[in-house]
Amino acid sequence: MSENRQDLSPAAKTAPDQQHPAWCDPSRCTADPSTQADGYRSGAGGEHRSADLPLAVRPAVWPTPDRVEAFLTEAIAPWRCTTFLRITADGEEVASIPAESAAPILAALSELVASAVADWEVER
Repeated sequence: MSENRQDLSPAAKTAPDQQHPAWCDPSRCTADPSTQADGYRSGAGGEHRSADLPLAVRPAVWPTPDRVEAFLTEAIAPWRCTTFLRITADGEEVASIPAESAAPILAALSELVASAVADWEVER
């Protein structure tokens, strides 16, 4: 890869991003870009993390977890990392989906559920 191409590619940055994403919650964030200054080491830099979003899944068919939460997370590295939507049930991870994949999935699920709610309201 030529030097010019590296300069133009945002993915080819070698300096850690010092900015926190807008969704990053400082009280949950463990990102430390300075740990990557002398070269990338997997797992050494921590991660940006959003606040937990509690998901109300009750009432539901048993067994329903007591606590279901969703949050965003993004590793820290000298390049742009993928942001993931993570869903946990009683502290155990049940889903980890790249945000760019989660958005159309959630939009499709919203449409599906909206049609069920609309049918239910018509039948009322």
